[in-house]
Amino acid sequence: MNQSVVASVSPGALEVVPLGGLGEFGMNMMALSWEDTTIVIDAGVMFPDPDQLGVDLIVPDVTWLEQRHVKALVLTHGHEDHIGGVPYVLPHVDGPVYGTAFTLALLEPKLEEHRIDVKGRLKPVKPRETVTVGPFTIEFIRVTHSMPDCVALAITTPLGVIVHTGDFKIDQTPIDGEHFDLHRFAELGAQGVLALFADSTNVDRR
Repeated sequence: MNQSVVASVSPGALEVVPLGGLGEFGMNMMALSWEDTTIVIDAGVMFPDPDQLGVDLIVPDVTWLEQRHVKALVLTHGHEDHIGGVPYVLPHVDGPVYGTAFTLALLEPKLEEHRIDVKGRLKPVKPRETVTVGPFTIEFIRVTHSMPDCVALAITTPLGVIVHTGDFKIDQTPIDGEHFDLHRFAELGAQGVLALFADSTNVDRR
């Protein structure tokens, strides 16, 4: 865990650090840094194994975040393994929390339970909208999953575009009528993508 991927070009470097969810089910969290700006994508929890008696939740290690200037937290969807750790991560984020309306609605009771006053920091976004955080421009792209209002991210960096899919399944008949935005993914592919970070649960099953 916490193995970083660094792409360099003079005078800066783009650093990608998975802080959870790599090689494990749950606790999804990834940090993206350019110079003194870091953004974090998702902040999930992991549920304990049966032999971990007395443990309710496993939360990400935030030690690495304490050494960085985290400018924003960006959420892909509202499942516990993607938002359950937000109350523990948010004190280390000096900036807004972006997510779709449904995702933020699921998050708010968690913050109230932990008595965290966000003071207008929750910023709802819609698919095809973009936000800018320092050197990063983040586009939200509709994907379908086992819950509504999920998005992937196309993040324009000084080196190129990174696509983070979040969790997804290509559902041709989504229950909410909001379809997977295949056209936008095709456009991004045609334009060129520096790196793709994709959900891989059950990828090794036939």
